[in-house]
Amino acid sequence: MNPALFPVAHPLVVQHNALVNARFDLNTTESRLFLALLARVQREDTSFAKCQVSAREVMGATSSNSIYEKVRKMLKDFTSRTLLIEKLGVDGRPLKKPSFTVIPLLAYATYIEGEGIIEAQFNDLLRDYLLELRDNFTKAQLTELLKLKSASSYRIYWLLREYAAFGKRTIRLDELKAILGLSEEYDRFNNFRARVLERAREELAQTDLPFTYEAIKQGREVTEIRFLFQASGTATALPEVAASEWETAVLAAGVSSSSLAIIQGRLTAGDYDEGYIHFVISSVRAQVKAGKVKKEGGAVFKALTDGYLLPAYQKAQQAPVKAKLKPAALAKYKKLESQLDDARISLNFVQTAVIYNDETRPPAVERVQLIIRDLEQQLAQLVA
Repeated sequence: MNPALFPVAHPLVVQHNALVNARFDLNTTESRLFLALLARVQREDTSFAKCQVSAREVMGATSSNSIYEKVRKMLKDFTSRTLLIEKLGVDGRPLKKPSFTVIPLLAYATYIEGEGIIEAQFNDLLRDYLLELRDNFTKAQLTELLKLKSASSYRIYWLLREYAAFGKRTIRLDELKAILGLSEEYDRFNNFRARVLERAREELAQTDLPFTYEAIKQGREVTEIRFLFQASGTATALPEVAASEWETAVLAAGVSSSSLAIIQGRLTAGDYDEGYIHFVISSVRAQVKAGKVKKEGGAVFKALTDGYLLPAYQKAQQAPVKAKLKPAALAKYKKLESQLDDARISLNFVQTAVIYNDETRPPAVERVQLIIRDLEQQLAQLVA
């Protein structure tokens, strides 16, 4: 089964930072469709396939008599959208001397009227910005993005999510307007503040990324916006309960309590599990004893935020299995294991996400469970 046609949105959506900062103009409905397509890109995808999205997921509460005309008009506009985006090198990293190009967003889009389905496919030129991303990318939870209503709020959420570890981001006002596709609008800053910044502030207050902002002036003119938010990107501080095992271990290693929220954010996002935390602490302590590391707390925190020890952790986890498998079988094992991780995350998502109702949730859960069982059987057969 082609995962792009599988009607379950992935709970984690990912895009290259160049796409986060690209300049393009989408309205609210187009932003919903862009998000729906983004959520159907799977981590193991190596090329874009056609994706199918329920029109109701994008259009919301619209009468059946008018939905066809509205969808047709929306798709006509949406397929004409282009991005002004930074070029990437062959390694997927930005070039030393920044250079920009214009890329169409979609290869095509159509409406399957009798089925109420929108079918679309990303432009292949966006491959380096959405597929097989290894670094310079930003992750977001689909459940948080679904809480937003305005197109500008979607974009501002991504811009802040990129800087979640820092707790602040300063952007030139003209650059922010360009990114949002509003360069020709809101000559008066008070109008921009009321209709864009304040609306985004109110909407993001309902997500895991609430923010405040400051208007920075040169003379009387506002030239920059400084966004301020909790460094982890979470909405609230850690609850005042007894520390978990991993928290106790991290604090004992010398990491400050104020940094726990950042680590919790990485755990919640699914970047790693608690086993990785204990692996990091053990590895760093061995380096301290060997005289290779002086500050244990700093080294532990860096490994937990950068994730640079993840390959070593995964290798240690798979060592018994790897010893049994030949190269071809090992490559297949890794691919199946990655697909299984995604399927388990998807199962939790379809069981709780608001985009499913009492009618659509049970079959979606059943389909994911079937995929999980199939993947588990294939893994078991490989190591048998």
